[in-house]
Amino acid sequence: MWISTTRRRFLEGAAATGLLTTSARCLAGGASNEPVRVRREIYGLAAGGPEIAALRRGIAAMRARPAIDPTSWLFQANIHGTYDSLPPGSGPASASWNTCQHGSFFFLSWHRMYLYHFERILRAASGEPSLTLPYWDYGASARRALPESFRPPAHATNPLFVAARNASINAGQPLPASATGSSQALATTNFASAAGSGESFGGQTLAAPSHFTGPPGRLEAQPHNVIHVAVGGNGGWMADPNFAARDPIFWLHHANIDRLWNRWLAQGGGRRNPTTGPWTTAIFSFVDASGAIIRMTGADVVDSARQLLYRYDDEPVAIAAAGGTESEAMIPPAPSRVLAATAATESATRLGARDTTLVLAPHVEGGPESAVAPGRPAVLSFDDIAYRRPVGIYYEVYLNRPANAPADPEGPYYAGNLAFFALGHTGPEGVTGARLTLDAGEVLANQMRLGLWRGGEVKVDLHPIGGEATEAEAAAPLATVGQVRLLGN
Repeated sequence: MWISTTRRRFLEGAAATGLLTTSARCLAGGASNEPVRVRREIYGLAAGGPEIAALRRGIAAMRARPAIDPTSWLFQANIHGTYDSLPPGSGPASASWNTCQHGSFFFLSWHRMYLYHFERILRAASGEPSLTLPYWDYGASARRALPESFRPPAHATNPLFVAARNASINAGQPLPASATGSSQALATTNFASAAGSGESFGGQTLAAPSHFTGPPGRLEAQPHNVIHVAVGGNGGWMADPNFAARDPIFWLHHANIDRLWNRWLAQGGGRRNPTTGPWTTAIFSFVDASGAIIRMTGADVVDSARQLLYRYDDEPVAIAAAGGTESEAMIPPAPSRVLAATAATESATRLGARDTTLVLAPHVEGGPESAVAPGRPAVLSFDDIAYRRPVGIYYEVYLNRPANAPADPEGPYYAGNLAFFALGHTGPEGVTGARLTLDAGEVLANQMRLGLWRGGEVKVDLHPIGGEATEAEAAAPLATVGQVRLLGN
């Protein structure tokens, strides 16, 4: 197997120190004696059982380590994101801080690498060689409540509990049903889409990694981003990408997102990971259980069972490695078309914790209905999004909903959700110029078929979910959207 000069130097150096990852050993022609471990659903683990005890023990041990220790809880959280400056003596491993990938097709592979190395650090810290990260399957209606082990402690300390969450979620209130669905993402067959398009499972194609960009792909937008916001709420860690990994539930949430990636592939029907290009070759740095720097690429993590030696408890022993061609995997038919605005708002909109209604005026002769038909793309684009601090609510989006109709995610007016998570750097200057998209084609075509919309202007209702704001805070703007456009062709 041909290995690049950079890759060969890494493998030779890692082999000399015994610090190869499983996939790197395979590239080097070696073999691993490790078993394939199983990540289990958290609801299947007894709250007082040995698995939860080992999880708590590992987290407590990592938290007890100094922040400059690459295997400490805080250091690992800072890899995802942090407002902190590099402390003296933090060493070269700290170059991995603030490197999470959001808003592009690097999102899934980067987070898989991140979880893989964190899990190994946690396992070593716990002293339990069989420990694996559980996952939280909030997509099951009976499991939408925060797992009991993560709720307020019944004793002095509980390493799985943090107060910096939405208080109602910490109290055991189930997540809203609209927050947890993944059906649209799983039904999408193309992994990546053209730059600037979120109309794909994994996200837009980039030539090189980018910490924060957008618009995100469908799995990242829903349920990933929405769960972050719903659990974090106002001021909670999960709602802020620079604090999110400090909350232990972050790791179970991302294990579930990783599991959904495997589930997407297992459906077949043309679903493939990219096989060439920057997704497979871009190098990311992490830290292993010894504190050594490990570098990996997307090509190292396409098969979690055979390369990384783990699987999930509800999937076969092995998921076949992805195949296919780059044209099949990366360039879907719809996003390759040029989409133009068929309707748009005339001015910027301020969003808060109250319902907001927008009207998109037609921009083309014949109205937006001329570009709406089954199988044709119609994308609702929210442009030039800006906010100064993390927004602890998400918005259900309804199209052409009558004034007397309820906000019903099961009804014919529901188009999806907007969650303002990881769209940019939330420092003193805040996030500006961000963009989110929703697929509106099926909703509008169905409304035309049922006689619920006959064309012309498009009404957009944004219904806020979550948050625990006072009356004054509810009236205050949380974010602005420069323009909302309905794109079609």
